[in-house]
Amino acid sequence: MPNEEVLPVLIAGGGPVGLMAGILLSQQGIECRIVEQRGEPRPVPAAHVVNARTFEICRAAGVDMEALARVSIPPAEGGEAHFMMKLAGEHLGSLPFERQGDDCLDLTPTPLRNLAQHRFEPILLDALSRAPHARIDFEHRLEAFEADAAGVRAEVRDLRSGELRTERCRWLIAADGAGSDIRRQLGIEMQGPARLQRFVMIHFAANLRPLLGDRLGALYWIFDPASRGAFVAHDLDAEWVYMLPWNDDEAPDPDEAACAEAVYRALGTREVPIEVLNLSPWTMTAQIADRMRAGRVLLCGDAAHRFPPTGGLGLNSGVGDVHNLVWKLAAVENGTAPEALLDAYETERRPVARFNADQSLRNA
Repeated sequence: MPNEEVLPVLIAGGGPVGLMAGILLSQQGIECRIVEQRGEPRPVPAAHVVNARTFEICRAAGVDMEALARVSIPPAEGGEAHFMMKLAGEHLGSLPFERQGDDCLDLTPTPLRNLAQHRFEPILLDALSRAPHARIDFEHRLEAFEADAAGVRAEVRDLRSGELRTERCRWLIAADGAGSDIRRQLGIEMQGPARLQRFVMIHFAANLRPLLGDRLGALYWIFDPASRGAFVAHDLDAEWVYMLPWNDDEAPDPDEAACAEAVYRALGTREVPIEVLNLSPWTMTAQIADRMRAGRVLLCGDAAHRFPPTGGLGLNSGVGDVHNLVWKLAAVENGTAPEALLDAYETERRPVARFNADQSLRNA
């Protein structure tokens, strides 16, 4: 690409994986740009488990750990997973929701926490804003690209103005999520079951603490045959998610009134008012990509692997991907390693993705 301005790395996708890629690349002195089609960080919950390794990476990358601690659920309130007939009904038992207490400090300075993705992303965005070699452009979408041995020609649309620009980069990181357009354009297939079950994520506001007594926790699995599902506590006093199994052959579009009724059935009482904030249908899968590298294009996070949420391995695997990738990419960019080093990214991370997909499926 002679006589053209060429960006070292373009990142498609500004979720936690894309943001962390930008932070880490900047830390290595590599100029990069993130394009994200949303207009802001994710406003509703998605993943909610941040494990010790991801926190360790955040700590080394200069992310504000005090801010992360402030928005995480304290271990005393998020340290158990409960099994119930209904939330206000019979308690069947509980298990520890991973180890989160001070006994972990001999192993890691940053134990696992229950931390909602919509609270995690703004703190990563703050870290990115302080990174001297990275920036993010919201309301921009990568629409097409061509890659060859010299680099990548990308077509990026400004969704506010409609302008389509051609941009050049040496490397393209695909962090564009489970439905990755980049993976599709490359013709990379996914291995594993594409549809295990359909759900609706019902995001709602309520103070459910009065129903819980001393049964505080992060997850509440509901076993009543008429209301099977799971509650995720993002704030015991204010913010919850209910994962409702959904048959979209019978009802293609979730209805707010029907979803609110499902929450009340699972609660087992109408004494606590709820306000439905958002409904998000989604499909549970357990798949990994045939390849994580196609020449100058590298797949990370959900673009490369899609797991059931059981175990909280999805977001954390994606952060592990870019942590593995970025130092290799920097070494190649700086001329201290041959391009062949990047082959080790797939060699090292794809078996991890395979193991985590299988483990998540066993957990489900």
